[in-house]
Amino acid sequence: MEKVETKPKATDRPKRKRVGARDRLAFSNLDPNRQYRIIDATPERLATFEDAGYRVENIKDFMLGGQRTDVATPTDNSISVGGTKKQILVSIDRELYEFDQAEKQREGPDAREAGIKSQAQSEGLTGEVKLSTEARQKRT
Repeated sequence: MEKVETKPKATDRPKRKRVGARDRLAFSNLDPNRQYRIIDATPERLATFEDAGYRVENIKDFMLGGQRTDVATPTDNSISVGGTKKQILVSIDRELYEFDQAEKQREGPDAREAGIKSQAQSEGLTGEVKLSTEARQKRT
């Protein structure tokens, strides 16, 4: 009886990974009642988020991986993202987060534009800017 060799299946092959690609950060043990965010670890940015009700989390308690070279390893409660730049994990109660998001939707781009116009007018600035695709079409 002859031995028949079977060809390996595509699923048995090792997965190809791009060179220079870095995995996305992955976290575990996240509280579903909180919203998490990674921010730059600068004093100004941290103060802004703390004033808004965010708290700094111990990133080592939540981060997966870190033992492979392509996954950031947390050190001193921050992760290095290149050069001297570091980032930290912060969280806020989900209710507060959703309230803030609803406020952003109510304000919208029109409200921001009106605020910018009123601020400019209060500073004595006047003028108008019009954008048109007609000028662009005439040039070409």
